[in-house]
Amino acid sequence: MHMRDLVGMGHHFLPSEPTNWNVEDVYESIRSLPGCQEIAEGFRSQEIDGQALLLLREDHLMSAVNIKLGPALKIYARINMLKDS
Repeated sequence: MHMRDLVGMGHHFLPSEPTNWNVEDVYESIRSLPGCQEIAEGFRSQEIDGQALLLLREDHLMSAVNIKLGPALKIYARINMLKDS
């Protein structure tokens, strides 16, 4: 992996292709969103990796991961941004 294949996320660098993210990469990505630091632990405990993250829908976020609507919308917007990039 080369540096150009990494995306900066605070002090943590993630592989640029989200499908290659492991559970810790997803945790760091979610943790970096405003107001989602505590929610990130739910992604880790549910073992959500990059492939699973890209499959999540809003209803998954609110039911399976038990996230309130506001943070769920922020996370879903991040997921859509990742899908489009």
